[in-house]
This record gives sequence, structure tokens and C-alpha cells, in this order.
Amino acid sequence: MMNLKRTLLTASIAAIALNAGSALAAVSAEEAAKLGEQLTPFGAERAGNGSDIPEWTGGLTTPPAGYTAGGNLVDPFADEKPLYTVTADNYKEYADLLSDGQKALFEKKPTFKMNVYPTHRTAPIPDWIAKNTYSNALNAQLTTDGNGVTNAYGGIPFPIPQNGKEAIWNHTLRWYGEGKDATYESATVYANGSRTITAGQLIETYPYYYKEGDLNTFNGNVIQLMLEYSLPTRRKGEVTLVRDPVNANEEPRQAWQYIPGQRRVRRAPTIAFDTPDPGSNGLTTYDQAFMFNGSPERFNWELIGKKEMLVPYNSYKFLTAHSKGTPMEEIAQAEHTNTDLERWEKHRVWVVEATLREDSRHIYGKRRFYLDEDSWFALMADMYDGRGELWRYGHSHPVALYADGNIIARALTNYDLQSGDYAMQEYDVIPYSTVATKDDSFYTPQTVRQMARR
Repeated sequence: MMNLKRTLLTASIAAIALNAGSALAAVSAEEAAKLGEQLTPFGAERAGNGSDIPEWTGGLTTPPAGYTAGGNLVDPFADEKPLYTVTADNYKEYADLLSDGQKALFEKKPTFKMNVYPTHRTAPIPDWIAKNTYSNALNAQLTTDGNGVTNAYGGIPFPIPQNGKEAIWNHTLRWYGEGKDATYESATVYANGSRTITAGQLIETYPYYYKEGDLNTFNGNVIQLMLEYSLPTRRKGEVTLVRDPVNANEEPRQAWQYIPGQRRVRRAPTIAFDTPDPGSNGLTTYDQAFMFNGSPERFNWELIGKKEMLVPYNSYKFLTAHSKGTPMEEIAQAEHTNTDLERWEKHRVWVVEATLREDSRHIYGKRRFYLDEDSWFALMADMYDGRGELWRYGHSHPVALYADGNIIARALTNYDLQSGDYAMQEYDVIPYSTVATKDDSFYTPQTVRQMARR
């Protein structure tokens, strides 16, 4: 059945190639023909490494036993045991598989550990996303300065990346559904033992991935986001609206805020780049959401290459712990997140390095991102200050949504390696599916005003 499906998909993308005509291609037709064959539709190596990374065979698309539609996720690997554990005592034995930030975390917090499990390449790719990705490979282009993407829709824009900006745009335009609604909590945990909890309701849609849309109907936005805070009490009722374009050259990010104490909706141009994110009590910047988001304009981007690393993956146990009764204090523990709940696997990742442009400002002088080859999600990031000193390290918690045909990464955790504080952001407390529940007309300042009057 899998071979038949692959044959049909190959025939479909071949038809797209014939219709592409003389369009200026990001890669040649010969290169693009590798997609769906020796490469996955997203450009990853289909083959395994011959030892502990298996072949990609389509991802996880069948719900495991016990899953109920609309219910909480069931861990398909719940019975597996760790192959080995990396600790502060032995991490140097695994140095080639670790980032600088991971190594520093072992030094800073000796109780941190990584339980390493068998690798499962679970990231699914629906056929319609694969077809769009193939078309993008032939037609998508960066704008002249690389701060936008043109001629791309509904798929990874550059599945065979030629440079760092193409790679980071693959992350920004990764496939993670048409939208989502989520109720979440975030925890900021300080080295002195105190903590702050932030919570809210998040509603998002991703117009770039509307299944019934196309390049002609695309409104130009990567993401449309509405956030209403419920905690802390001083921020209850605060509303933030963000519309993020795929082409920052033509239109920068648009953002609005309603702050109850001011009792008015106002433009919020500072919700971008290195403005401290109040959701983490200033331990992260706005452009650290999803590990990275927004315009790449302040950095020079270099595609370092691909390597095998130990990364968070298939984090079902971690992301479902709270809904199963585990208190948030036991998930976001005093020193670090609960390492008995976290799962690490060996995967191939693209390494992309961002160096601050001389004509720009940002609190980070350099950032290094580790992008999953199968999904293009940024799974980890190392962040350096203006002196070149390692400052912060972050990782996400990805899972494949087998009922929805995509992958998500939530509970993004960022460690300040100098202060010892850390923030775990947007841990979802109820299950959800990645569908759009609101249309584009919802994401307007008028809606913010209506929410403020409730």
C-alpha cells in the first residue's frame, strides 16, 4: 500500500513539473525530482543511517489503541525504556551529539539528565502538502534581501535549501496545521526557588496553509494570533493581536494590544524582535516564540550543514502529564523541567547560524538553531550575547498529531545559563486539534475591542 501511495504521489508531482513551464526555479527540475524518492517530500534523507536512525516511511498517521477522537493524546511509545541516559557525569562521552547549550546545561544544573529512547521518525506529510512543497521547490524565491518569500504556498518553500535564510524560512513556514485553539499555562522558575505562572487562551490560524486556498487567494499572512491572558491577575483581560506577513518587505508585522488599565486598543509595534516577552517574565524575547519567528532581517544567516544530534522528540509523556493529574510544579521543577517525563532521540538536524548584522541591534549577538530534517521545526537553539558568550539555551517538546496529519512543538523551555532561571512557555492544559476555528475577519482591532467590552 505504501509503494502504491508513493507511486501516485510521484505521478502527481511529475504533472506539476510539466505545468511549471519556464518559471524561475529555486532548484532544478532534476534536483526537485529527488523529492518523494531518495528524499522525503520535505527534503529529508529518506534512508536511515544504518544503525540507530531508521528510514522515514511516511510518519505516524494511525492513532494508537486507546485513542478517542477529540480526546487527549495517547503515547504510542509508552512501553519503551531508555536505551541510555546522559548525565552531568558522562555527557562528554556524547559531546558530538550535543549542542553547546546542552553541554552548558549539564554544567550549570548537574541534576539535569537526558533519557535517550529509540528513534522514531513520526513526522507525517499529507499528500496535498507534499504536492505544494514540490511546486514550491520549482517556483519559490526569496525576496532580494531575503526577508520575504514569494511564489510559495501551502508547503515547505525550500525543501532543498541553498542557504541559511531559505532554511530558517522553512522553519517559519513549517507545516503544523491550519490553526489551533489552546488553553495554556507558562511557568517562570527562578534560581532562588520562586516561580510565576502565566496563563491564557490562544486562538491562531495559518492562512499560508488553508487547504482550500491557493497562491491567488492567500492573504499574505503566515500566522494570525489572538491571545487573552487570564493569569497573572494583574494581566487578566489583556488581549494581544498579531498578524505576521510572509513578506516583511511589503508589510511589517502588525500587532495591537488591549491593556485593561489603559482601557483602549493601541498599536504595538514593539511586539517583535528582542523586546522581552512578558509571557516568560522577560527571560525570552518575542522572536524566541517557536524558537524563532518573524522577520529574519536583523541577522546574517549561514547554513552550517546537517548532523546527528540528541534532540527532544515524541514528547507525548511530557505534554500529557498535566492532563493526567501531574501538578505543574512537578512538570516545571525547581532546577529544570521534569527529566523523567522528557524524551530524547537521535535525529538528523540542519544547523543554521544567525549572526547579528553590523547595522542592526539585538540582545543576541549570535544564535544557532537546530532544525528537524523531517519537519523543519526548530527543536533547539543556543543563544550568545554581544560578547560572544553563551547566554541561553532552549528546546521544544514535539509530538506528531496522528489524527491531524501534522506535528506540533509545545512547552518551549528556555534556560538562562548565567542566572540559572528558566521559563517553560505555553504548556497546553487541554487537548486540541490543529484546525482553524476562526476566519480571517476575526483577527482585527475591532474584535479586540469587542473582547475588551465583555
